[in-house]
Amino acid sequence: MLRPASMPGSVRVTVLAFAVLTLLFALATVHRLLVEGGSLGAALFFATMAAACALVAGSLSARRPWAAYPAYALSGLFAVASLGLFGAITIVGVGLLAWVLWSLNTRPARDWLGGRRRLR
Repeated sequence: MLRPASMPGSVRVTVLAFAVLTLLFALATVHRLLVEGGSLGAALFFATMAAACALVAGSLSARRPWAAYPAYALSGLFAVASLGLFGAITIVGVGLLAWVLWSLNTRPARDWLGGRRRLR
């Protein structure tokens, strides 16, 4: 019968990328808390980044109309932060920003996040 439109592939890959980043930052948080001499400030930073990535992944998968804005901000933060380490990590940071900007601005992604609730 009629069913709601499924999540576009580009949005699905973006959600997966931020979910993987959430897992990596959560692991970094646990590592910093368990390592002898680990910095509490670093653990707090990693926990905050894990929460931010989880917010982006959750809001995109929940189809919130405002979900693209935290994704833009967080990927921009990653891109700017990666410029200081210039190297392979810079390619990853700038690549994530380029992917997020492209994937969330495609017509299917804008329609899906924009609240147009068309049934197929």
